[in-house]
Amino acid sequence: MGEISGVSTDDISSISGFFVTQSGGGTATATPTISVSGGTFGAVNVTVTNHSTAYTNPNYSVTAVVGGTTTVIDSVVDRTLDTGKRSVGASMNFNDTNTTTGTRTVSVRAQEFGDNVQSAAVTATYDVSFIQSRYLRIRGVSSDGSDSNNRLAMTDLSFYTSQGQGGTEYPTTNMTSNTSETGIAVSQGHVYSNTYAAFKAVDSSSSLSWLLGTNAANNWWQIEWERGTYSTIPTIKSARIKFHSQCDASHFKLQGSDTGAFTGEETDYGVFTISAENTYLNFG
Repeated sequence: MGEISGVSTDDISSISGFFVTQSGGGTATATPTISVSGGTFGAVNVTVTNHSTAYTNPNYSVTAVVGGTTTVIDSVVDRTLDTGKRSVGASMNFNDTNTTTGTRTVSVRAQEFGDNVQSAAVTATYDVSFIQSRYLRIRGVSSDGSDSNNRLAMTDLSFYTSQGQGGTEYPTTNMTSNTSETGIAVSQGHVYSNTYAAFKAVDSSSSLSWLLGTNAANNWWQIEWERGTYSTIPTIKSARIKFHSQCDASHFKLQGSDTGAFTGEETDYGVFTISAENTYLNFG
């Protein structure tokens, strides 16, 4: 029995005992090679490093486990598209919000269009991690983490010292200006007018911090824990953000700096998907 409906049975060992094939065969997709980055609040990026050399029109399946617990299933993974949007791209993002502790193992398989057999799995590890930087910046980016001029627009945001939006909340007050809380300063890369000033995102109202007229270089919002008040920088373990319907960015990147320069010395903590607007999104 060589085929069923035109599909080769060479790689099928048996079907309900009706037949057993005597030899392997079929075309198996080449095994991918990957790099894994991130982990902040569980936000992880997986890049297939041989994407452009090994494949023409692939699909990738991604899962993550810790111990015997699956923490990420393939259906929640956010994929990118290649230039021209005709095939899946090399970069994939997901948020691992499972509370199980321990190092995760992410597994990736590839299947090229036209191949009969999925590739062997390749694995890598990552840990869920947290943030401790004097300057914490939210930047509007594309799904692959590159700077974007698709503007940010936020009506409310908070950072927390415990997971699940618990512990101390920062800012600790509803701010009435960019420096109204002692030891806290907020700013943004571009100010269209004071109507959309940075503090409007942390005043606990429906007012809007909107980077109207921004470009890719200045499309960011920032909070600083000032040295005079905070000799020890708080460790941020979760966040809550409400993006406004005027937000054009599809993703944001969290960046941290101890100098405020953001000229290459900063830490990229991860890329996060903006999956809803006018709704609170919890991270961590």
